[in-house]
Amino acid sequence: MYYYILNPASGGGRINKIQDRLKSRLKELGIAGEFVKSIGEGDVTKLTVMGIKKGYKTIVAVGGNGTINEVINGVGKSEVAVGIIPIGDKNELAKSLGIPDWQTACNILAARKIETLDIGRVGKSYFITSVDIGFEAEMAEQKPAETSLIHKTMYYKKALSWSSKFKPQKATLNLNDDYVVDTDFFNIKITNSRVSDRKEEAKSTLDVLVTGKMSHLNSLKYIMNPDSLKQEKKPDLSLFKTKRIIINTAKPVSVAVDGKVLYKTPVLCEISSRKLKIIVARKKGPIKPTKQTTVAKKK
Repeated sequence: MYYYILNPASGGGRINKIQDRLKSRLKELGIAGEFVKSIGEGDVTKLTVMGIKKGYKTIVAVGGNGTINEVINGVGKSEVAVGIIPIGDKNELAKSLGIPDWQTACNILAARKIETLDIGRVGKSYFITSVDIGFEAEMAEQKPAETSLIHKTMYYKKALSWSSKFKPQKATLNLNDDYVVDTDFFNIKITNSRVSDRKEEAKSTLDVLVTGKMSHLNSLKYIMNPDSLKQEKKPDLSLFKTKRIIINTAKPVSVAVDGKVLYKTPVLCEISSRKLKIIVARKKGPIKPTKQTTVAKKK
């Protein structure tokens, strides 16, 4: 039996419109189970622990990146498998695992292909999607829960106003305790390369993408779509690969974990010893090349 944890707020409440169809499809596929709903912050993690205590072997996050993150932090060292049914537009993890929408997700859950992934840790929290430091972290709590045009317009208005005031920060990156970089940054994004590459033979590392100084025009494009600036046109872009990184900034800067601000710098990010069993698509997507890569090496 599967244990489905729904976040009613995901996608601006979109789950409420498709819930009956979702349950019907899961029943057709023979993977119906218990459905529970979160009612507040941190509730998904508690419901995950409850599901494990009930003896469920598959916990399914029905929602966005935040819902998935709470499930991962609730799984702990248990051997349960985690499934994803993405709701809403911001589902980077689901897309990287070959799960573009809830309809496809149902078929993937039924096929039950499981991969074991290393996960990242920052502070006391685990993450599988990303950690942001800088502009994206500052704007994370401003993002609208609802996806209506008026809410998006209000968000972009705030973002555009903030971008004109936002100044690049100075940071020191200590990679694996043996490679130190001083840099000015607009945003620092840390992701798990094992998740993005999904090569069974690949070793997990953290990809640390540093976006440096940006013109006001480029910052506006970045706000509208961080991927809109072509790789070769992005200014001061650097990519580092490391197992462990300590980030210090001249002044404390917000740190967002899977889209939610949880910490301030200085902060330590590393590949955790924890493993996560996660249900993925059978067909793996193409791997996008990166332009500039630096691997931390011993001096």
